[in-house]
Amino acid sequence: MNYQDELYHLAREIDAAATAVAQTAQQIEHQPLQVPLPGDLGSITVSGAGELTAVTLDGTVLHQYSADALSRTLLRAIQDAETQAERRRVDTIAAAVTETGLA
Repeated sequence: MNYQDELYHLAREIDAAATAVAQTAQQIEHQPLQVPLPGDLGSITVSGAGELTAVTLDGTVLHQYSADALSRTLLRAIQDAETQAERRRVDTIAAAVTETGLA
């Protein structure tokens, strides 16, 4: 195999690896992440990209929280869920990069 053929095949391998990483990134961004709230209050759901998509609350537990406590709990949980989704996305992409040999 001559030098040009080697370069061509190497370029094709790199292109395939980059495509695989891009597909992994797209897939993880479409996988929602559901995080439970403390005290069986409910759950927070964010998209794989970390965008809030749903807040589910158990109405039978709400009476245990003041408005201030509930708002702080929800805000903290939303921020944590967004952070977890971002961390999961970054870790998944990094693993794909390593797996494909692009790293």
